[in-house]
Amino acid sequence: MLGVFMFMFGVLKLMIPTIGGWFHTQLINSGIGDFAWPFGVGTEIFTGLILLGALIFESKVPFNRFLTLIIFGSVLVVGTMIVAVYVHLQPNVPANVLPLGIKPPFMPVSVLILATANIFYTLKLYKTT
Repeated sequence: MLGVFMFMFGVLKLMIPTIGGWFHTQLINSGIGDFAWPFGVGTEIFTGLILLGALIFESKVPFNRFLTLIIFGSVLVVGTMIVAVYVHLQPNVPANVLPLGIKPPFMPVSVLILATANIFYTLKLYKTT
């Protein structure tokens, strides 16, 4: 689920100019800066590919490597969602350029919790192998 979510939002920012423009506006108005646009989009796509790739090739890689990829991808999601929460909380970022058009960071916090739970349970599984 995390892989699909991250990959989809990264690709949407590239493919749909309106969504890419919203992301650009978020970065500018939050004070992060224009230079972060390719890093943000690239990180979302890369993270999605790591998580989806781990699942697709699960049977072809050693189990410990599979778990490592899941943990690494989930840590990237956590970092991305921390930035997203920061952006949502900035007063200069208008709600109309945020996902769902709402100012409170419900979506990034939900994904952050999901990614953190994924890390926790994957580490627990990692320790049992």
